[in-house]
Amino acid sequence: MVPAASSESFRGRFNVIDSFAIPRRNEFYLIGQIAEGTLQEGWYARIPLNGALALAMKIERIEYALMKAREEYPVLVIAADAEEVDLLLSLSIGSESIIISTEGPE
Repeated sequence: MVPAASSESFRGRFNVIDSFAIPRRNEFYLIGQIAEGTLQEGWYARIPLNGALALAMKIERIEYALMKAREEYPVLVIAADAEEVDLLLSLSIGSESIIISTEGPE
């Protein structure tokens, strides 16, 4: 867990539509739309826990999914072990905005 992103590390805002996991791949997915800024592999998705703390998860890669009306949506892929997948699923991340940042726990 890390404090809110500093203005120097802020790179964008991502509106999460929904999230899901594929446990046997040890991956967690956030599907949504870029609301502001840009996305890049190696940056961090800062998932809010409360007003002051966020869980910074490294974006391993970015895929694109075709959905209704053949619209393309970015999917942020986050490597996560079984415990992290359980935690992320328990947060029910969806219909919310997350910060994209260059700062993370590493």
